[in-house]
Amino acid sequence: MWDLELQDPDALDVVADVVLCVVEVEGPVEKEVIYTRVRLAWGLGRAGQVVRDRIDRALRHLLRQGKVVKVDTAYDRPGHETEFARTPTDRCARRVAEVPAAERQLVLRNVVGEGPGVHREDLLREAARFFGWARLGADIRDALTGDIDALISSRDLIESDGGLMPAEGA
Repeated sequence: MWDLELQDPDALDVVADVVLCVVEVEGPVEKEVIYTRVRLAWGLGRAGQVVRDRIDRALRHLLRQGKVVKVDTAYDRPGHETEFARTPTDRCARRVAEVPAAERQLVLRNVVGEGPGVHREDLLREAARFFGWARLGADIRDALTGDIDALISSRDLIESDGGLMPAEGA
């Protein structure tokens, strides 16, 4: 914890350093997770609007400097490729909104690669299980369905009556 208050307008550089550390360790990482990590670093019980504004300002500062990049709705290191997806642990279970699309899509591609011809519903269940989500709530279904559609649009996956298949060479 710091002597400097997170809400202090002069704390931008310190807040940016903490945000950068979060992105470097956890990237790709959603903004809600960044809010949580920074507020916990300051020992705050919640991230109110002033705290969120300070963190948003630090993120914009880091984006302008090229130290972080925005990929979909997540923040990451420049040039970083998502090579693995993180499974839940006893200490860290993430909601679907806290899992970057890059991780969800990696899992979807891997499941299809391991079982070509998988149908959407089975793919949704397998991906949800990977992330520790016991039920396919509307938020999970919507996010994963959007990810599948994006993978089809980008030609990473092909959908036919026989199910989903990896694109040739993918």
